[in-house]
Amino acid sequence: MGMHLCLELLATSIQQLHDLAHIVTSPVSTPTEIEVKNISLKKAILALQSSLTELETSQRSVAGELDRYRELFDFAPDGYFVTDVNGDITEANFAATLMFGFHIIGKNLANFVYPSYKDQFQNLIEQLQRGQNIKSLDFRMRFPTGQPFDASFKIISIRALDGKVTGMRWWVQDITQRKQEVEKLQQSHQRLEIRVAEMNAKLNLMDRQIRVEREEQRRISRSLARNEAKLRAIMQHSSDIVNILDIDTTIHYCSPAIIKALGYMPEDMIDKKFVKFIHPEDLPNFQSFLTQSVDEMSVSTPIVMRYQHSNGNWVYLESLCCNLLQDPNVQGLVINSRDITERKRAESALQESKIRLDAITSSMPAIIYRLVMNPDGSISMPFISDGLVDLLGIAPRYILSNPYELIDFVHPEDLDQFKALIKGGFDKLANFRHEFRIITISGEVKWVQNIARYYLTESGKPIADGICIDISEKGEAELSLQRTNELLKAVIKSVPVAIDIINPEGKILLCNAAAEKLFALDTLIMGYPNATQVPEFQTAILDTLAGSPLDRVHMDIEIRDGSWLSISMSTVLVHDSNGQIIGVLRIIEELGDRNAQNTSLNGLSMEPLRSSALVPLGAEAIANVSSINANTLIIQYQTGQRNFAGLNLRGAYLAKVELPQVDFSGVALNGSNCSHTNFQYANMRGADLRGANLQYADLKWADLRGADLRGADLRGADTKGSITDESNFRGALLSIN
Repeated sequence: MGMHLCLELLATSIQQLHDLAHIVTSPVSTPTEIEVKNISLKKAILALQSSLTELETSQRSVAGELDRYRELFDFAPDGYFVTDVNGDITEANFAATLMFGFHIIGKNLANFVYPSYKDQFQNLIEQLQRGQNIKSLDFRMRFPTGQPFDASFKIISIRALDGKVTGMRWWVQDITQRKQEVEKLQQSHQRLEIRVAEMNAKLNLMDRQIRVEREEQRRISRSLARNEAKLRAIMQHSSDIVNILDIDTTIHYCSPAIIKALGYMPEDMIDKKFVKFIHPEDLPNFQSFLTQSVDEMSVSTPIVMRYQHSNGNWVYLESLCCNLLQDPNVQGLVINSRDITERKRAESALQESKIRLDAITSSMPAIIYRLVMNPDGSISMPFISDGLVDLLGIAPRYILSNPYELIDFVHPEDLDQFKALIKGGFDKLANFRHEFRIITISGEVKWVQNIARYYLTESGKPIADGICIDISEKGEAELSLQRTNELLKAVIKSVPVAIDIINPEGKILLCNAAAEKLFALDTLIMGYPNATQVPEFQTAILDTLAGSPLDRVHMDIEIRDGSWLSISMSTVLVHDSNGQIIGVLRIIEELGDRNAQNTSLNGLSMEPLRSSALVPLGAEAIANVSSINANTLIIQYQTGQRNFAGLNLRGAYLAKVELPQVDFSGVALNGSNCSHTNFQYANMRGADLRGANLQYADLKWADLRGADLRGADLRGADTKGSITDESNFRGALLSIN
């Protein structure tokens, strides 16, 4: 207020000075005007003096107020300072010096900002320089000691007359304690909210528990009512007899099950002695059973005794006793009994069967055993028959205690295979049959055959049941046969006549030195196709496979060096033990060299065919033979025959042959060569075409239902319109259009 008055007086004085200057400078010409000018000048001077007096008085008042404001400024509790536009401190009160130090004038305010807030503070200075109004802001500052504190700033920009910012006034408060109190208050509020939430949760939980308990009480009441009705129904219809006895065996309650089991009415048993109906020989056991039940307040162990039926017969009962003498609701001995007469009969029959089985196993010339795989991976043997004594010379009880001792009796050369088969049996759970050697306790070597079945029980436990048979005679015979075969091979190798065995595919299975020399087989690998390089040999092999073996047939062949050789060839089919064809045995004897003469087709000079080798025309005649020569079949077809059903044509050479509408149902053509052959509309139902070469064969509209085409080569074959229902193409090479 004083400052405003002082400014008004100052303005008035200035105006008076202007008026005085005007009076002085105004021109006068007459003495009157001069006198008037002097009077006006005196009045103006007096007015100016009066204004100066008031201005001086006002100035003293303003100075007093300024001192008071300076005192308030210096001793204000909050920091106050003035900075230029760059933030350099130009004025500061005492509170500000306490915050930032006594020598802060001229220092930049940024020096007192906490390091992590300096970038933010610099942005604030730049905003204030641009003239933005920022009234208040919180910052993290630091004392001269480096200790941080939280400060709240109120900022007023100092502007020039043109509005440009020339400085800033800062009012700062230390709000560290206030923030701490706010944080504490917030934490207290959060804890209070948590406690309130916990109390609400507890109240809700208690409310739910009360409701659950009430519902549980109602459920228990309903359950008790149902259980009571259920117990009553069970007692009425249970097959177990329930008796409640006094300490002297007087019957106070008897369930209706006694009617079916023993033929008595329940009401007739009341107040009678329980021991009256027990077999005399079982009374001592029952007395001990009853004494034990009275002494122990628990369920007794079962006892089996005979009880007299109403018809006079004795019935086996298994009984349990529960001592409820102290139970106020019962006050008696509760005996549960069930009829086990049929079980006793079954146990007797089982015992008799076991005795018979033991007698059979002990008399058998073999070992019967059972192996069990335990959870830890070990193997136990719960049973092994007495045949072990005859086979190994040791008693079964030694092996039952440690089954792994059996491994010591297995021949060392067969031990790895034996272990692998046992492990594989438990892993795959399959049936195994294998033969190996054992060494008895006396050192004798025996051959045995082990047949075992591995399976899982209902509980999931792996078990193996097996029988081990002494086959020493068979084993020795097989060894003798093996030695004989080796001797036979050695003899074949050493004879001067060329001998070899060719399989139906034309591969060499065996040949001696003479054959190697004759056909220059030293650079060839056994098992690869070589036998059909000479057309004459191919025809001979196919004829033999078709059932027409050669017997010393003379022929001339061209060998690798280009010369011709006369030979005599005999062939015979070789079968395995199951009657399956292995191949063709050829015995070739050299007759000497001769000049190449084409005495017959393809250089073949064979003895005339016997009439028995020809197949007569007619369907009935064809059906009565089991095999036929491939060339003969082609001749028969060309003469009009079509029915060749059921024939054996294994390994036949029927390449590039016209056989449309032929009846090959059930024919064995496995391993045959039928490439580029015309089988249009052919009946080949159920034909055996395993491994047959049917490349580029014409099978349009052929009936192949049920045919076995496993491993057949059908690449390029035309099967348009063919019927292949129930045919087996497993492993076949297909390129079907």
